[in-house]
Amino acid sequence: MQAGKLRHIGTLQSKTETQDPSTGAITVAWVDFETDVRADIRYLGGLETLKADTLTPITKASIRIRYRPGVVETMRFVEAGGPTFDISTISPDDTGRRWLDLAATTGANQG
Repeated sequence: MQAGKLRHIGTLQSKTETQDPSTGAITVAWVDFETDVRADIRYLGGLETLKADTLTPITKASIRIRYRPGVVETMRFVEAGGPTFDISTISPDDTGRRWLDLAATTGANQG
């Protein structure tokens, strides 16, 4: 893969849930899994969905990053100075070790 195509920079984040011992409340936080991730983001289209009785625009995207172990569908990609993408599907290349294609959406984010 040519480095010039990876013109976006972002952070992969994973969700952690902790329980407050005094109240029992669950707190959700996003922690950095890997920073300075180079990516090629391609927008594929959009739609609107009803969320909390409000029409919410959702944009679908394909994000290609260099292969790295440990990336899972519950993570998100935060573009530096740009949107936050929820990852829904991960597809590796034919050899499984050069890149990952992340199917993602932005607009109705989890966090």
